[in-house]
Amino acid sequence: MKFVVSGRCVGRVGLAVGAVLVSAACAAGGGDGATARGPAPTEAVDSVGSVRAVSAVRAAFGKAVGTEDLTGLGTVSGPVAGVQQAGAPATALSITEGEVGEVGPHGTITYPSVTSCLVVTVYLRDGGKVGGHVSLFQVPGKYYSDEVLPAIRRAVGGRRVAAVDVSGAVGAWNPSYLRKAIERYTDGSVPEPTGDAKGIGDVVAKILGRQGKEVTVRDVPDGDITR
Repeated sequence: MKFVVSGRCVGRVGLAVGAVLVSAACAAGGGDGATARGPAPTEAVDSVGSVRAVSAVRAAFGKAVGTEDLTGLGTVSGPVAGVQQAGAPATALSITEGEVGEVGPHGTITYPSVTSCLVVTVYLRDGGKVGGHVSLFQVPGKYYSDEVLPAIRRAVGGRRVAAVDVSGAVGAWNPSYLRKAIERYTDGSVPEPTGDAKGIGDVVAKILGRQGKEVTVRDVPDGDITR
C-alpha cells in the first residue's frame, strides 16, 4: 500500500472533529427524528468544524492524532441507494457524495468539491473505472460511508482489477468510518479522526477483496478530483 501526501491533513482533522462532535452530541442528546441521518455534510463541517478546528482536537480528545488497529472489524452491508446506473458505461461521469458509478475504457470520472470526503477509484484491466464518493455524513437518499465500498465491490464483480486509488481528505477520517458510519454510533461514542492512511488502505483492500499492494492512498488538496 502506497501513501502520498500533497494536501492539508492537519487542518482537515480539525474540520472532521467538529463534525464528529456535532454527531456525538446529537446522538447523546436524543435529538429529533432527523438525528439518525446526521446533519448535512456541508453544514456540519463548514459551520462548526472551521470554528473549532484546533480546540476540538485538544479539548475533546486530549491527545495527538495517532494510528488504530482495525484488525477483526466486520464488514457492513445494507440497502443500496443513490447509484448512478446506465445501460452502457459512460465515457465521462460526475460522481457526487454518496454515489457509485462506472465509466468504460478511457473514460473519466470527476468527483466534485472534495473537501472532507474520500473518493475511491478502481482501475479495471480493460481500461474502465468504477468509483465511489465517500462522505463523512450521509446525503439523504445516497449511500452511508460504510455502504460505498461494498457497492463498489458489487459493481466490479468478477472483473480483473489493475489498481485501486483512494484520494481526498485523509486527515479527516478514521478508518473505522468505512466500516461503521458516524450516524450509526447512537450512543455518542464516535471515534475521533486519526488520519491513518495505512489503516484506510488496509480497510479498503479488505472490503474490496484486494491485496494491500494494489491500493494507493493520497491526501490531496481540496477541490475537484479527476481520475
